[in-house]
Amino acid sequence: GVASNALALVGSHGHTFFHLPPHAAARGQTPSTLQLGEPAMIAALTGVPVVADFRPMDMAVGGQGAPLAPLAHLLLFGDAKRGRVVQNIGGIANATYLPPGAKIGEPRLIAFDTGPGNMVIDALALRLSGGRQRMDKGGRLASRGNVSDALLAQLMRHPFFSRQPPKSTGREDFGLSFVGQLIARGRRLGLSDLDLIATATALTARSIADALRRFVAPLGPVDQLIVAGGGAHNNTLMKMLKASLPSTEVVKPEDLAVNGDAVEAMAFAILAYETV
Repeated sequence: GVASNALALVGSHGHTFFHLPPHAAARGQTPSTLQLGEPAMIAALTGVPVVADFRPMDMAVGGQGAPLAPLAHLLLFGDAKRGRVVQNIGGIANATYLPPGAKIGEPRLIAFDTGPGNMVIDALALRLSGGRQRMDKGGRLASRGNVSDALLAQLMRHPFFSRQPPKSTGREDFGLSFVGQLIARGRRLGLSDLDLIATATALTARSIADALRRFVAPLGPVDQLIVAGGGAHNNTLMKMLKASLPSTEVVKPEDLAVNGDAVEAMAFAILAYETV
């Protein structure tokens, strides 16, 4: 509902189709990334200048290409007294640590991917429903299953979880191949479809909590975990996060007067502005 002539510029991330960060590139492969959504078409259709290719820009100067929202997280959620982690849960989950009084250039201001967000849960819901469900809406399927501690322990042995930041990941680690292995392992343990989805949901919660304990807690206090992205609407996942982090207050951006569904969009508006 916004007229294009009201826009100064557009910041477009695009839809990630392929992402090969430095740690995942085999010998002879070039770290690379590809986002669908042609910025030239957006510019032609709107008549508005477009800033895009944020991931390639980051990788060109030696970055991982992700996560890209930390600057926006700092501007929106930085606090003088409280240590905060902004935890975006999209397909992949990523964390930004904002130590008390954080400023740009602060060495403790770090961001990294923690592992799968909704990617594995969505793929399971789609596959196990025969294509009828594309997600576990509200976490209702997971709430009816039982988490398998045995399978969860196996999944948490994935090497990505112990790798030190900076790090990023995607379908090359947690895509269809990973989901196929998860189902096969679960069937050998006698798990039902609902148990598999519950365990995948627990994997997202456990990997987030584990990442905060390993990589963030040594840097300073984590008083609040601010959960944004689609995963914030998964009530079962939110309950698991709160149970996994009993000494941290788990909140949503709306609790801090920010629209949680707009955080990523705001991030790329900010990055586009700063680029120009």
